[in-house]
Amino acid sequence: MVNLRLRRAGGQGRRVALAVLGIAVAALTTTASAQSEGDLGACTLRNHVYTCDGAAAHKALDSATTVSLETHNADGIARATLKDLVTKKLGKTLVADGAPADLVFLLEPIDNNAGQVQSVSGLQDLGTLRIYSTTPDGRPAHLLWAETYSSDPSAHDLPWPMVARGVVAQFEKRFQIK
Repeated sequence: MVNLRLRRAGGQGRRVALAVLGIAVAALTTTASAQSEGDLGACTLRNHVYTCDGAAAHKALDSATTVSLETHNADGIARATLKDLVTKKLGKTLVADGAPADLVFLLEPIDNNAGQVQSVSGLQDLGTLRIYSTTPDGRPAHLLWAETYSSDPSAHDLPWPMVARGVVAQFEKRFQIK
C-alpha cells in the first residue's frame, strides 16, 4: 500500500492547486467515459491520501504487452532506467512516443518547494514512479500504482540519477521483479 498526502497550500498556491485539481478531475471524467474495458484504476484518493491496490496493479502489469514512457523533460537517465525495467525485466514492448500503449510509466522528481506533496512518514519525497492505464488513443487514464522514493531530509541534494534508480529499485523490490 502506498500513501501520498497532499499538503494544503494557502493563498495563491491554493487557487493554483484547486485549478490543477479541477483540470485533472475533468480529464479523468472525460477519459473514464472513453475506457473500453471499464478500467477503474487501482488507486483511490481519500482524505488527501492515495491508496493503491498492489494485486490490481500486478494484474495490470501482467496483462499489458505494450508500454509508453514519460519522464521529466528530456531526461535520458530516467528514460534509460525505465527502458531497462520495462523491456529487460518486465518483458514488455516499448511503443514510439505518441503511439497507443496498454500502460504509461511516468518517472519524475517531486518538487518539494511547490507545497503540493507532503510526506506521510517524515521523510522527504524525492521522486515518483507512476503507472497509468490508458485511453484507447494511448493517453494516461487511471492511476494504477504510485511508487514514491523518500529519504532523510538531509539528503535533499541527492542527484536525480540516484533518485531515479532508487525509485525503480524500490518498485522492483516491492513487486519482486528480478
